Amino acid sequence: MAQDILPQGSEPKKRASNPPKPQVLTPEADPKRPHGPGQIRLPVGVALGLVFSLLLVIICGSIIAYLASSDRRIAMRLLDEQSRAVLKSNETVLHGFFKRQEQLFLSFAGHASIMDRNLTSQDLASYDRVLPKEVKLELRRAAPNGEAGNTLPTATWSPFAFKEGFSTAVAALEINLGNGQQLIGYFPQTVFSRLVRDMAWDDRQRNFLLKNRDTAIAVDGVPESRFVATHADPLPRLAGLTGTPLHLLWQETDTGHVMGGSVEGRLFPAGGRMYTAIYTEISGGPAQGWIVGTLYRAAEFGAVLDQTWAVLYVALAALVFGAILSFLVGRMLGRPLSRLAMSAAELRKLNFEAAERLPRSRLAEMDDVNQAFNGSVGALNAFAKYVPRQLVSRLIEEGMTHSRNIELREMTIVFTDLAGFTGKASHLTAEETASYLNAYFETVSDAIAESEGTIDKFLGDGVMAFWGAPSDQPDHAAMAIAAVRSLAERLERSGKRDMRVRIGVHTGKVVVGDIGTPSRMNYTVIGDAVNVAARLQEYGKHIDPDATVIALASAQTIAQMPEGFSCTSLGQVQLRGREEPLGVFRIA
Repeated sequence: MAQDILPQGSEPKKRASNPPKPQVLTPEADPKRPHGPGQIRLPVGVALGLVFSLLLVIICGSIIAYLASSDRRIAMRLLDEQSRAVLKSNETVLHGFFKRQEQLFLSFAGHASIMDRNLTSQDLASYDRVLPKEVKLELRRAAPNGEAGNTLPTATWSPFAFKEGFSTAVAALEINLGNGQQLIGYFPQTVFSRLVRDMAWDDRQRNFLLKNRDTAIAVDGVPESRFVATHADPLPRLAGLTGTPLHLLWQETDTGHVMGGSVEGRLFPAGGRMYTAIYTEISGGPAQGWIVGTLYRAAEFGAVLDQTWAVLYVALAALVFGAILSFLVGRMLGRPLSRLAMSAAELRKLNFEAAERLPRSRLAEMDDVNQAFNGSVGALNAFAKYVPRQLVSRLIEEGMTHSRNIELREMTIVFTDLAGFTGKASHLTAEETASYLNAYFETVSDAIAESEGTIDKFLGDGVMAFWGAPSDQPDHAAMAIAAVRSLAERLERSGKRDMRVRIGVHTGKVVVGDIGTPSRMNYTVIGDAVNVAARLQEYGKHIDPDATVIALASAQTIAQMPEGFSCTSLGQVQLRGREEPLGVFRIA
């Protein structure tokens, strides 16, 4: 026998492309389906988590917003009420002071009217004990006032002025005693400093008393030395009292502004902090036109409002925590569906062994679904033993599961047969026969699957396989021969001399597609090329009946192989059932 590279008169063949397959729309490719490839799909756990979280945020967020708004309004009203109460108390203390001093002076005048003599400095010493200690009394000759003897005298106040003998400005209270004498009381600024200290309710307050917006009478916390009087300025300018934040009270700044609400006040910066001053102008009495007020640190004044913010922050933190918890609960509820989806994906790939068996669930409907799915996996796993799983998988990939596909294609067909099996099986038990055949089929199947071939059917102790369908395989002949040689190597390595295999390979036009009835369908190939492959396998026993593997291929198959392919030509052979001889080559 001659050793040839290619059969005589043959050249490497350029395969014509296979005729186009009819387009089959799969669920993924159907443009009428509502979900396109660009549409975002969320995992069910994420979707449930987002829905739960969103509902919680909407419902609880609305409640929190309403309560926070109501709480803030209430806090603002309470703050207004507190401010009015503080200022009212300050006014009461101031008016009470003036009233007490006037009543004391009226009592002095009444005492003088019942005496038969003029008052002396010794008499004034007894009056000093009921007056503020800084107050000095003075008697002067009074001009006749023309008032009737039964008319009560009037005590009058004079504005602050400089007076010798006092370091600070003094306000004078005068009264005509009706006996030709006038009693004058000099009230220095220090009296009013102590008065503003007495106005404080707690340590947060710093009270102040202004003659007007520019002139200070007394400011709590400012020492007496800052109130030294001069002829030109008996009282200091407020802007000059740099030891107190109040010197910036009326200064316009970006962060300073008038307070809202029913109480007059300003929020202003000073020394890197924010302060709040509430005040009111005295509308009557000796202090008419004066401004009395209280200074706070803004953080302390708005502590009630800060508490509402703190409550709001805590509520928002709880809301965020609840939203995260709801999201996690949603993910937890969606986890069984995710497992179901992953297992279903494995089923779609016909990978039944990798499909996870789903656990029992405390949710009745989910438990029913899981158990039904597990039963389906078991049924499909059993069913898969009787159908060509690899073929079905490829049909799914090619989108050929929704119509009856029958077409004419050029393909390569392979037949294998276990030589001498009938005689050998007669000496084996049923179990031994099945074990022997299963080992043989597993070896053949592995070699075919490795070269992406499709097993059509098992024929007793033989196997029929093909290449070129359902997916396009332009090199189907080379793939088929690669599988045959791989099978030969496997059998040689196995060392099983009692397992002898004959193989036939042929390439030609065949009808391929779904053949059968709606209740029982086979995806198979039919045609003369199938018969030729079977005859080549059968003819192998005439060439080398004792060989472990003998594989014969037709000239049509060898013509598809690339240049340099090595094989042995057997010449033209007349196969059983065929009129014309066929070029045959041994490839293994």
